[in-house]
Amino acid sequence: MIISIQVDINLLSNLQKDYPWPKPDHCPNCNNPKLWGHGFVDALLDCEKFPVPLKRYRCPNCGCVIKLKPKGYFNRFRATIDTIRKSITSLATTGKYISGIAYQRQYHWFTALIRHATARYTLSPNLIQVFEKLVAGGKIPVCRTI
Repeated sequence: MIISIQVDINLLSNLQKDYPWPKPDHCPNCNNPKLWGHGFVDALLDCEKFPVPLKRYRCPNCGCVIKLKPKGYFNRFRATIDTIRKSITSLATTGKYISGIAYQRQYHWFTALIRHATARYTLSPNLIQVFEKLVAGGKIPVCRTI
């Protein structure tokens, strides 16, 4: 299970495993108040050159592993939601990729969004509105699965 929390990325990058991660009050799966530290997992973020460690906890009752991650990121994505939004907007309006991110990744996001849009809407959709609707609905609009 992944929980998004507010994280100072610069401080995390400097402190690494010494970053003061907050401990969740309870297990989101079974509400058990006891959680054990379960080490760290390295994650790549576009804003950092090297992987940063993300804290994990484990529930001794149900065995659920909880990973804390910075807010503003889709699960399993290293670019921020805002960066993906800028790329989608640029491609939908001007047909150009934004600089600083490989065009292959941006193409992947754009084609995944088109698949989501065509699967959910029959008329020619406004891709930017589809993106916002899916994000508001808790979906990841740029993933391969629909």
